[in-house]
Amino acid sequence: MTQISLIIPVRNRQHYTQNILSQIFQQIPQANTDNISVISVIIVDDDSTDGTREMIRRQFPNVYLIEGDGNLWWTGGICLGMNYAIDKLDSDYLVWLNDDISLSDNFLNNLIDICQSPLYNNTIVGGIVRDKTYSDWIVFSGMHKKQPIRSMDYFATAEARSVDTLNGNIAIIPRVVVDKLGFPDADRFRHYGGDFEFVSRANKSGFNVILSSKLQATTDYNLNDLIRYMPPLLQWYLQPNTAKRIQILKGFTNLKSNYNIWHMVNIIYQDSQHVPFWRYAILYVRQVIKLLVSDFLLLSKTETTLKNYLKQQNAPEETIQGLINYRTKSI
Repeated sequence: MTQISLIIPVRNRQHYTQNILSQIFQQIPQANTDNISVISVIIVDDDSTDGTREMIRRQFPNVYLIEGDGNLWWTGGICLGMNYAIDKLDSDYLVWLNDDISLSDNFLNNLIDICQSPLYNNTIVGGIVRDKTYSDWIVFSGMHKKQPIRSMDYFATAEARSVDTLNGNIAIIPRVVVDKLGFPDADRFRHYGGDFEFVSRANKSGFNVILSSKLQATTDYNLNDLIRYMPPLLQWYLQPNTAKRIQILKGFTNLKSNYNIWHMVNIIYQDSQHVPFWRYAILYVRQVIKLLVSDFLLLSKTETTLKNYLKQQNAPEETIQGLINYRTKSI
């Protein structure tokens, strides 16, 4: 019997946690009709204070609830859940899920099909997260040749395509991958980058990595989400307000920021076992100087970079116009 563990790290997002668990347990009865697979749900709660744990115990007693101390962040939570899935549940497949997504109606059926297929015994399989409003806009998926996959056109010729790495919003990790590589690096990639680094490491070690259109979910991806995932230079350009620019500068030393200095340096030197402190310091200084001089020396280049970025991201025209209006109002 195939043991499949769904691992969801959460913290202080009770509504999202309740929503994703409701979806999962609505689908489990239909998905478990094959009698050859068992789906377990592991929630790693990193010391929530909003009643998340109490809600889980009350409404979802079959969930395996692991309690953190508030210092796990995403990667630490995923590692704790993966270790539990292997050590306590003897799982064959470990499935990473984010809590802020809405699963497709046949999500668990498709997931089981993938886990049961001998084609994927040694393959990490990622899923796609589309925007709820613009169905062709993929907002989380994976990367191929350093380019993010952002359109359903990518699957025009095949429902699954090879990629180099994946987002951790939806990912199936076979047990054999963990047996060989261990867990994601929670020391160097505490919140951002743990998914990319682990999947990249697996790819370099000979495991196949694919992105499957059979595993789908949606999310509300608004203008603020688009902006906060942009490189800091583009955020700086779009938000000329002094107070907001101070927050952008603070992002370099904030683990909640996707461009924090530890994430950026360790992505660059992910194949190095040790990164000296001076590399962090130098990159920090360079990034700050780049922002401070960009209004004077890099303005036209930044405008071109923004256009190319939005094209690469497959951003809908309405969203692009909203971005233009946003900057106009900020000036």
